[in-house]
Amino acid sequence: MRKQDDPLYKKILLITEAKRQGTNDLRKKEGKNKQATGNAIERLGKNLTGIKAMLNHEKITPFVCFGWGCDFASNEKTVLAKLNVNEFYYLNKTYIFKTDGNSDHNYFSPVSMYFREEKWEVDEMYAIMKEIAETSLRYYIF
Repeated sequence: MRKQDDPLYKKILLITEAKRQGTNDLRKKEGKNKQATGNAIERLGKNLTGIKAMLNHEKITPFVCFGWGCDFASNEKTVLAKLNVNEFYYLNKTYIFKTDGNSDHNYFSPVSMYFREEKWEVDEMYAIMKEIAETSLRYYIF
């Protein structure tokens, strides 16, 4: 582990991921059968395990995932049920700081996960990512 005065000592301000979940809307138009749902979400869960382990020593988890696709339609309960990877915290809300703990190392680490059917626009994602990065920077400075 590097010392804080080491010029190569670095902190993470933001980790992002964008995932498209579902192609059954396109498959239906092509006359094809439905396929299984939830593969992108399952990979997200695996990625989060590593991210949370990497940031275990910090009191922040500056991660955000933007997901879109037909599998996030309000009538698609199967994919939404797989989203317990956020420790049962609300979706479509920004979380940066670990919360609900009672010691220095016993915290939940909710992350920011924004999901909807429509594709995300760059300016929408930018605003959320900027908020997370700026909050993370303030955490490390102050």
